[in-house]
Amino acid sequence: MRLRTVRPAPRAAASASAAVLALALLLCTGCAAGTSRAGARPSGRSGAAAPPAPQGAATAPVTAPGYSPREPVIGSSFADPSVIKAGDAYYAYGTNDAGANMPVASAPDVTGPWKRRASDGLVRLPSWATSGRTWAPEVVPPGAGNGSYVLYFTARHKEKDKQCVGVATASSPAGPFVALEGDPLVCPLDLGGAIDPSSFVDRDGGRYLLYKTDARKTAAIWLVRLSPDGLYLAGPPRKIMARGKDDPVLVESPALVFRGGKYVLLYSAGWYFETNYQTRYAVSASLNGPYEKAKEPLQSTGRYDDDVKGPGGASIVTDASGDHLVFHGLLDYRSSKHIRRGMYVAALAWNGPQPVLQGVPTRYEAEQGRLNGCVSALPRPNASGGRVAGPFDRDGCGLDVPVLAPAAGRYSVKVAYANRSGNESHLRFSANGTPETTLTLRRTQGSDWTSTEVQVDLNAGWNTVGLARGDGQGQIDYLEVR
Repeated sequence: MRLRTVRPAPRAAASASAAVLALALLLCTGCAAGTSRAGARPSGRSGAAAPPAPQGAATAPVTAPGYSPREPVIGSSFADPSVIKAGDAYYAYGTNDAGANMPVASAPDVTGPWKRRASDGLVRLPSWATSGRTWAPEVVPPGAGNGSYVLYFTARHKEKDKQCVGVATASSPAGPFVALEGDPLVCPLDLGGAIDPSSFVDRDGGRYLLYKTDARKTAAIWLVRLSPDGLYLAGPPRKIMARGKDDPVLVESPALVFRGGKYVLLYSAGWYFETNYQTRYAVSASLNGPYEKAKEPLQSTGRYDDDVKGPGGASIVTDASGDHLVFHGLLDYRSSKHIRRGMYVAALAWNGPQPVLQGVPTRYEAEQGRLNGCVSALPRPNASGGRVAGPFDRDGCGLDVPVLAPAAGRYSVKVAYANRSGNESHLRFSANGTPETTLTLRRTQGSDWTSTEVQVDLNAGWNTVGLARGDGQGQIDYLEVR
């Protein structure tokens, strides 16, 4: 394994403007350590399991006109995106495309409108690299230990014919970035090379780099400590996660954050050019693991109802409004060499260490809500959680279910139920104490379960969805919020 650990003579100091920006970022009010891809995590989003009291009426999110978490914000080829905020603008960086080693786009808001810049962010590669396979860039803003913007990138080694990770710096977020010469930062030739670099700053200020070893049979996620300026390795690498039985083909594209008192490792699994490509996550109490993988993917083609195909290559950007997941999805595919992946953005919230993503459904079991006495948790083996809430057979019967919205706006709430009373029944539906509509529960038979949907405005953060008896009776299995 070839690792850049010998540090050459110090480079010239960063420009005064970069130093001022670095100081501004360091003094960011309410920011805390624990970053991935871009930005420090603001306080006030602790992801506590117990939701606070609901806030007032929902407010409209600040988003670009026409924005949707299921529609690309960059519809041209912009794969493996990472995003940072610098001053009043956002900058996005993607895998090589249209002759650019690193395409760069900018926008006034994380949701857009995004505009690709004419210049290449990485005009010249280091002498060890050849162009054409410059993948998955990661830019880190100035911070403690470094007054420059730091770029980690993947490129093809001229002599070894393997992908390796290099590092570059710039005084501007748009570049041009100047690569450090010498050996690559990370180049484990015995493991097939390395791709998908991702930065992480721990709570003690320690800087780390994550990457994926590229040989298919031994593909895994690795973690290595960096020097305070992020330009050199400061310790041996450690394998923190390999492919599991539920991961399709391989694991790659890591992004690490500290949320809900745990380390949360997001990663992609599968072939990037197939629709089964997906974003998954794993959780650990320790930086070095072991990481326990979630049973279900955070993102998949199915979870988007085919609206977004093959979602992956995800990274996290944090601003004053909270966290956002930036990722790519398949827009056009004819073969693994003729593929177009656009960039998407979705708000991201945390229920402890569990990510809750705008645009994909999050399920809440009804029996785990607040039952008011005449609604009970009833065992039903064929229900999603093995129990349901019901039977809503008397006036005043009801339940409240806390649900988490990553951003303020309009959501679809799916209510799964059974109604074996023999007659149509009705429940009053409310959000944060405000009556919204009446749900009609049609008759069901035997072990049949069905569902109905309602559109509702929710606040960013925790909300309370209420169901109360109108007439008749029924049993509620779960609520699914998207």
